[in-house]
Amino acid sequence: MKKLLFFLFFASLVSCNQDIKEDLSKEINTSQIPAVVMGKIHKNGNMEFFSHGPSRWDRNDTINENNIFRIASMTKALGSVAALQLVEQGKITLDEPLDEYLPNMVSIKIINENNEILEPKNSITLRHLLTHTAGFGYWFTSEKLSQWDKIKEEIGWKEDYEPRLFESGTAYMYGTNIDWVGRLVENISGMNLEDYFRKYITGPLEMNSTWFNVPADLESLVVSSSYRNSENGELVKNEYKKRNKTKNFNAGGGISSSPNDYGIFLACMLNQGELNGVKILNKETFKLMNSPQLNEFKTTHRYVPVENVDTKARGDKDNFFDSYDNWTLAWAYEENSINRPIGTAYWAGFFNTYFTIDFKNEFALVYMTQILPFNDIHSYNLFTAYERLVYKKLKNKL
Repeated sequence: MKKLLFFLFFASLVSCNQDIKEDLSKEINTSQIPAVVMGKIHKNGNMEFFSHGPSRWDRNDTINENNIFRIASMTKALGSVAALQLVEQGKITLDEPLDEYLPNMVSIKIINENNEILEPKNSITLRHLLTHTAGFGYWFTSEKLSQWDKIKEEIGWKEDYEPRLFESGTAYMYGTNIDWVGRLVENISGMNLEDYFRKYITGPLEMNSTWFNVPADLESLVVSSSYRNSENGELVKNEYKKRNKTKNFNAGGGISSSPNDYGIFLACMLNQGELNGVKILNKETFKLMNSPQLNEFKTTHRYVPVENVDTKARGDKDNFFDSYDNWTLAWAYEENSINRPIGTAYWAGFFNTYFTIDFKNEFALVYMTQILPFNDIHSYNLFTAYERLVYKKLKNKL
């Protein structure tokens, strides 16, 4: 009887995957994405991947889940886990001032709406950094920072850093906050982030293709990239170039990984910080990390017309730049979707890599390409098409 039930389950799974593969092939064929890997990760660690295109433009192969991509801001989730490990160990708290830990950070001045420079009044805490409420921005989230070269000349700015945009705790702005979290982890642990991640996160989970500096023996797995011409919409394929080694390990966006490796991390998150007997967070700490943090405002995104970010309207409620969702201590918290349950985790990386973690239905999705601009309409539409197919099949099973 058990064998029969297993056979029926396996047969239905194969049939479902085949249906998705056929429908997904149609979506891929109508998209303008030359190479992509996407996959569904189950809570038990099983994964199903779908691939299209070559790993590099001069190769006659098919890209797969073991190829290595620059995942940019998907690094942030790893940085959050590292910080929460230190909280769990009692080495730092979420709400103590970071003045002594990061004096260079807390001395950064604030620029107001009238371009006046102000001394900050509030301390910055780890909670502020993890929730993007410390006042730091990016050039693509702040109009002032996008025009900073011009503004700093006008106001006579002499410092070698960009200012904060508001007092900590008073607003949300996606920015360089997790860069500072990485510095904090390094200061407290006495280790650089590469070594810290390998010892306490990626190493124990056997995410052996996840590195700031990809080892030479894995270089052949690194994929090619491209960019879309803003005038004619055509993709331009970049010549492959090996990334330079770095000693500046950036928790905000510096790591490379594979869909399979990041799938392992997502499976660990589905299991509240533990996978296959390897625990990187206690369940209580994970629940804290995954809890919504914004009470007085939401994840307000300020649209800045800049190069390398596509903000064109999509005609879809599930736009990536959603100003109505919440934020946890690690990622966006879904509150406004036509497909995802409330509480689904999601975020992305600058080169059009995406992930979601559906805790209610106990699966995660990962999608990786290497295309600029970020939020490229064809890449994001393909990701959401895949997501809709997964939820459609889930609904049909019910």
